[in-house]
Amino acid sequence: MILSSFFSPARQSPTRKIFFTLLILFFFRLGNTIPLTGIDQEALKKSFLQLETRNALMQILSMYSGSGVNGGTLLSPFSLGIIPYINASILIDLLTAIFPTLEKLQSEEGEAGRQKLTFYKKIVTLLFSILQSAFLLFYLQSYFYNPSLFHFFLLGLELVTGAMIIVWLSQLIDKKGIGNGTSLIIFTNIVMTLLNKNFFAIFNQNSFFLFEIGFLFFLFFLICISQITRIQVEVVSARQLAFLEKIEKNTFTNKVSKNFQFQENGLSIRLNQAGIFPIIIASNLLPFFSFLPFLQEKSISSLFYYCLIICFNYFYTIVFWDPEKIAEQLRKASVSIVNVTPGAETISYLGNMVKASSILGGLFLCLILFLFDFVKQVSNSPFLNQFQISSLIILVGVAYELQKTVRSLYKNVIE
Repeated sequence: MILSSFFSPARQSPTRKIFFTLLILFFFRLGNTIPLTGIDQEALKKSFLQLETRNALMQILSMYSGSGVNGGTLLSPFSLGIIPYINASILIDLLTAIFPTLEKLQSEEGEAGRQKLTFYKKIVTLLFSILQSAFLLFYLQSYFYNPSLFHFFLLGLELVTGAMIIVWLSQLIDKKGIGNGTSLIIFTNIVMTLLNKNFFAIFNQNSFFLFEIGFLFFLFFLICISQITRIQVEVVSARQLAFLEKIEKNTFTNKVSKNFQFQENGLSIRLNQAGIFPIIIASNLLPFFSFLPFLQEKSISSLFYYCLIICFNYFYTIVFWDPEKIAEQLRKASVSIVNVTPGAETISYLGNMVKASSILGGLFLCLILFLFDFVKQVSNSPFLNQFQISSLIILVGVAYELQKTVRSLYKNVIE
């Protein structure tokens, strides 16, 4: 009762929201310390140590569940992490963009429509949880103390329940915390996975440690560029056009037009519209293709992974950034793009800009991945081998969004 009154919407301040978010993340990490019943955790840890850098499924398990081998529980009821909900959200979002009925729920029916979509996401999350828990348990069945069907069902029930509890915790962060609950849970798991690494021992054995630290910071810089770079499209309103026609009749037209700019009213197109989602989707799907014979080669597998990222970045951007809707919004606001005729030409221009930016954004992400893999392979560094570049991209992307969220919270308070 005291906690509910303390965290009531009327009393929510930025500090309380942050505190509530940290509290939820603490309970989430506490749940990761509870071992699944009837599984040989020690034998699983030994296998994890041997396969962590080579097996795609183990990498996904580590990245999204925050499981570690240095003293922590490897397999817990929360081991599915937020993966089922991410997959369900992406599927429902894509269906929303395709089917007008679902799009109407999101755009025209307000909060009631969004709640229905959230309910659909939870149903699909439950289905994904069942499928992914069955796949994971089938993969790890050799570590069961009791391989009976009942025990298999019991373990699956624990994993599915844990996945649904994680969805509930992430939505608590969205409603009463600082928001972005799904991203924060992924962020927390990746940070905990990094904390499980024994970097101090590697530091004593590696004379190029400082160079590798500098290389990582350079990669962080490139990742930040991929998140914040925007393409500015200059637009002009009807009022500004009338003003320009008026000043053209003035004898000082040349002097005025040199100083008159409309950049502050421009249309901003993010270079990487999909953010970290292409990395997340490609990382989720890669293990399901790992059985293909031609993907057993490391270079071909990496190339396939890069193609997945570029394709999903392009597809996700094209689906959710509709040039026709943007052109319609510009028309209603009596705004047009400079040197582009309103109507079909504007739609074509925006479509080409979005396609070009999505391909460039995907290529830039792949360049970061390739640069990291190349340096790691050439240097054979034990320090760089402790990292997954996809995890670092997600980490930096969420951290960038997190600092924007916190700054906006305190900015509203100050204003």
